Amino acid sequence: MKLYKELLRIVDLVKSKVDDKVQEELRTLFNTIDVAPKGLPLMEDVVRDFLMGEGNYSEGDTVLCLGKLYDFWGDPTYNRPDEIDFNKCAQNIRNVEGYSNTAADVLSGYLRTNERDIGKVVLTKGNHRTSMKYLVEGSSDVRVPIALKLHKRDITLEEAVIIEARDHTRDCSYRSNQKGDSKFKSNYYANIAWALELFEFAKKFSIGIAGTLPDAKFTLPSHSYLSRALRHYKAPAVSYFLEAFTDKNCATEIAGNTIVAGSAFVSYFGNDVAQVDRKYGVDSFGDMLQFYFHDWKALMVLIKDPDPANIRQEQITDSSAWNNTPANEPGIARLVFLYNSFCKREGYVLKQNAKSVIPFDGGNKSSWQVFMETVSEPIRPSIYTLANTKFF
Repeated sequence: MKLYKELLRIVDLVKSKVDDKVQEELRTLFNTIDVAPKGLPLMEDVVRDFLMGEGNYSEGDTVLCLGKLYDFWGDPTYNRPDEIDFNKCAQNIRNVEGYSNTAADVLSGYLRTNERDIGKVVLTKGNHRTSMKYLVEGSSDVRVPIALKLHKRDITLEEAVIIEARDHTRDCSYRSNQKGDSKFKSNYYANIAWALELFEFAKKFSIGIAGTLPDAKFTLPSHSYLSRALRHYKAPAVSYFLEAFTDKNCATEIAGNTIVAGSAFVSYFGNDVAQVDRKYGVDSFGDMLQFYFHDWKALMVLIKDPDPANIRQEQITDSSAWNNTPANEPGIARLVFLYNSFCKREGYVLKQNAKSVIPFDGGNKSSWQVFMETVSEPIRPSIYTLANTKFF
């Protein structure tokens, strides 16, 4: 079931989040530098006439009108009014020496008619511009032009959010500064197929993306890494890794590079892991995660290590020395080191006289060699060393 949040009045957010001295500076030093369009109806009159069935307004109409800043709301369900960058708003005002109606153009919003929000106008475009106008004027009664879209009168909250989220998503597609989590959230509430599919996939492991899964046990900061892992390594490998990682509760926030490297490891070396599991009746990959993420520190304490600590995701996936390669080959190689070291500790052997469960000299068709053929040239000389060197 989707989570629907309460609406937030934009000017209330400005008042509560912008320092009083900054507000005083902006409304004292700057003004609106040009005139808003004239001859437009007042937004409250349009709202009243439509809800009362008067005037010439019909369901689905878009009405260009002048709305008070006080009457504009934001929906954090699919948008991010609670994340307005007020520092950027202030800087923009200083840069242009005021607020420009011409540069701001026309805001976009919807008249809510569902029972919970009836009569409220929700912006899908214009949170920052509303904030800037208020900061310059210091009054919530001033007006700006808005293209007001009229929902049908019997619309449900869910239907309204889908329509608005799609409109917001289309607007965001023209902007390059939208955060990845915001992009996912707006597409999810717009019922866009790729976002719904990704949500359902992550939900199987109680992983929430951008706050869309209430009571999620785990969070994923970047949905794009999960999409990349699914695209390159396919659902079975990604599922295997995430099931093990979440079952062992390795971390509540799962880094994107961890998913990429872990899914790749399963894709390339899953057959080796399966052979060990069948031969010894174990869950070797899951047990390895348990050992390094939870049990390693206690072992180091016993041997009086001066700085005992369990392993962290970033230690495995760090690839800054190779310009953060998208495939995260260093992370894959370090997982090979961890797995081979764990199997050696447990006495797991697949081939007599082999130095490791995942062999480095198994011929051209070995899992290691198949992986190496995918590694980009600049990083290839380092991979063998990474897979055979303790890094934590």
